[in-house]
Amino acid sequence: MQETYKQPYAWSTEEFNINGELVWSSITQFRPKELSWIRDLPNKKHYITITPLYKDEANAEKITGIKSYKESTQRMIDASGE
Repeated sequence: MQETYKQPYAWSTEEFNINGELVWSSITQFRPKELSWIRDLPNKKHYITITPLYKDEANAEKITGIKSYKESTQRMIDASGE
């Protein structure tokens, strides 16, 4: 059976330092096409990872019937088990 190719839903961009520690991260709806927006690009080495993110409809949490902000917040707290 041939698997259908799914387009990424979003993209995770992460920068790590030379020791592999996370410096910053971002999630965007589009894949960065170039990296000129990194502030000090010419001045040091950058270790960037760009990862595609896909929807997982089978495991998605669906919350319906919310009437107010207060109610929705409480339902989220109850669902998280905290």
